[in-house]
Amino acid sequence: MNILYLCHRIPYPPDKGDKIRSFHQIEYLSRNHKVHLGCLVDAEEDRHHIPALQPYCASVDAVWRGKGAANLRTFLALLGRRSLSVAAFHSADLARRIDQRVKSGSIDLAIVFSSAMAQYLPRDTDLPTIVDYVDVDSEKWRVYSEMRSWPLSWLYRLEAGRLRRYEETLAVRHDESVFVAEKEAEIFRRSAASVRTRVIPNGVDLAYFRRPECAAPAERSRDIVFVGMMDYFPNIDAVTYFTERMFPRILEAVPEATFRIVGRNPSRSVRDLARHRNVSVTGAVPDVRPFLTDAAISVAPFRVARGVQNKILEAMAMEVPVVGTPTGFQGITAREGDGVRIEEQPEPFAAAVVAHLTDPGRRRDAGRRARAFVERHHRWEDHGAILEALIDEVLERRSRRVCTAGIRS
Repeated sequence: MNILYLCHRIPYPPDKGDKIRSFHQIEYLSRNHKVHLGCLVDAEEDRHHIPALQPYCASVDAVWRGKGAANLRTFLALLGRRSLSVAAFHSADLARRIDQRVKSGSIDLAIVFSSAMAQYLPRDTDLPTIVDYVDVDSEKWRVYSEMRSWPLSWLYRLEAGRLRRYEETLAVRHDESVFVAEKEAEIFRRSAASVRTRVIPNGVDLAYFRRPECAAPAERSRDIVFVGMMDYFPNIDAVTYFTERMFPRILEAVPEATFRIVGRNPSRSVRDLARHRNVSVTGAVPDVRPFLTDAAISVAPFRVARGVQNKILEAMAMEVPVVGTPTGFQGITAREGDGVRIEEQPEPFAAAVVAHLTDPGRRRDAGRRARAFVERHHRWEDHGAILEALIDEVLERRSRRVCTAGIRS
């Protein structure tokens, strides 16, 4: 089968949220189908990764998305009624290429990764289509609006409304709406109750994220780690919240504890956190696994987040226990018996971290339980099998519809 796969960022290297999910979908589908990729490239270094996708794709249309042009399109959309996100990810060049590919008649089915990419499907096409929203982006903007002051609060609230109306239109037009977690699907159903929704959770690369057998035991470690893109607002808010509200309590009990913030593009406010006692900010690193290997515990102190946090799954796969907020774990069903602790308020959150720092046996047992949990529930192989079954279901429904229409005529 020829599958058109559209995603808003080049899905390689699979080193952050959206790229990880889209790459593993493409890799799995490429085993039995011809995948025709259409995507945008918004970082200079990513231009060099286009050839890496050729083993998985029958064709690759990767088009540059410059920040200046994207900002201009966003501003012009602000003056009208269009979603700012949809405008920001528009490319006339990519639209032309996708239009030609669809109208050639060679494509059997389309998978759209993120709602903003649905604009590239020609309006008059009847192509079977699955939209993987991953998260409900309109809800993300609504939550952001409640956490920011004017004028950003107004801007985010405006975009939340525009994007929600766009999402609802897509849900009616296309065959299936996919989400990464049940909570996201529930939010979507409130405004689009009659549409078909499916949950396909994220996986984790269990071969890559595995504690090295030669690694020394981390029994004496007092390192607390957070891994993520550090120019992303939910991550910025999480590490700031932890540093200011939780870490001082931890230092009172464990003075030698350290907090390492690991991830590329740290914002100015994140870099400033290094002024606090025992806090370090690494910036970009070639490989996050050594930091996880050396850590005693990983934290996920989110106050705002969407979907499944890959950073949690990766730490668990590395046998690192995780303490997080309910918001951080909203897309992961793990509970305390699975090597994690979930605490809402700063004081019990800090106490849970201290309990792990001061008890190597507890930490070791929690790490093993965490690894066992992701092995049971978050294999990419299982994710791919669910997606493959959904494709078969969509095509079967289409076939039945055609047969029914033929009988009636």
